Amino acid sequence: MPKRYFDEIEIGEQHETPGVTITDWHVMQFSGLSMDFFELHTNEEFARETQFGRRVAHGLLGLAITDGLKNRSGFQVHAIASLHWSWDFVGPIFIGDTVKAVVRVAGKKPSRTKPDRGVVSLEIELSNQDGRVLQKGRNQLMVERRS
Repeated sequence: MPKRYFDEIEIGEQHETPGVTITDWHVMQFSGLSMDFFELHTNEEFARETQFGRRVAHGLLGLAITDGLKNRSGFQVHAIASLHWSWDFVGPIFIGDTVKAVVRVAGKKPSRTKPDRGVVSLEIELSNQDGRVLQKGRNQLMVERRS
């Protein structure tokens, strides 16, 4: 799907991403990248004694995967920058969960000072294979306008 410009994006349009199954590899790679080796994420014996009963993926890993999945959905745009995230961690992501996101355009406004761009507001929900919402929030993107 070709990337779209600000003027081609419609408020209310909705896109579902493909799914990805969260594996031990994702969690351990994210631990190394983020330097977050908290035992809830990395130690099965420790995690078994918690309220979750097993290891849980990092919340920020879920956000990072959501951002990547967003870019693999039908929402392909000429993005200049991500301006803001407001994000809620609703439930745990477990190793073995297959997650996908729904991206909805909640609003848009042209820039007052830069006529070559505008801001698009997205509402996003990340859910697992059972349809349970695990994370949700908003993302504001600066998007290029067609010249």
